[in-house]
Amino acid sequence: MKPIKEAAANIIKYGIKQILMPFNLSITRIPPNQGCTLQWIEEARIAGMEINDFIEKDQKKPALSELERLVFPHISENSAICELGPGTGCYTRHLIKKITSGEFHIVDSDPEALAFLQTYLPKNSTTHFHHNSGTSLPFSKNGWLGLGFCTSMFTGVNLTYFYRYAQEFSRALKPNGYFVFDYFDISTEAGWKVLQENMARNTPFFPYNYHSSETIDRILSILGFRILERYPTVRGSVFVTAQKL
Repeated sequence: MKPIKEAAANIIKYGIKQILMPFNLSITRIPPNQGCTLQWIEEARIAGMEINDFIEKDQKKPALSELERLVFPHISENSAICELGPGTGCYTRHLIKKITSGEFHIVDSDPEALAFLQTYLPKNSTTHFHHNSGTSLPFSKNGWLGLGFCTSMFTGVNLTYFYRYAQEFSRALKPNGYFVFDYFDISTEAGWKVLQENMARNTPFFPYNYHSSETIDRILSILGFRILERYPTVRGSVFVTAQKL
């Protein structure tokens, strides 16, 4: 029985590799924080679309317009910024064009995702790739980053995980630096709708997590941030722009 199971597993694995091959991806390169699935990759291939163009359309992620609203006003060409959990690079591919003489630090706990991005993104001297532990930023220096950015990551983690990364960005950001991220806010109608739609599925997507604005604000206040803006997305999450005092 065991040889049969192993043979079946090898056949499935081979089929998956064939689907992923045109995108220079492997099974472990699919970043869970971006919700990228084998189905999207195959559908993107069938549609003849670039993978992130397809994901932006499928997941209602108008990445460039969100960056223009939330991030670009707070950075310049020589800023030092960090993107945490970039996934396949929906937002990264736009951010990299803005930092032409500063420092753009890309951080992910998945080495395969980083390997993909190093092939996918244009090469320049301002971009730096970092593999981290999954709970901390790989920077020993304090108070130097101008902006930290993270999307579609805190929508799928518990509060302890968010708190730890908020601590890390509080440590790494310089005074008046910015922390921009999104989460599912259960205290909003949009956040509640996401929960209800998720629970209406035959198999709910359990990695989703829902937090309240009161809880998020309390954590940010404790860590020395002030809230500048809340921006609801069309997919039900809420972006927060917080400034380090």
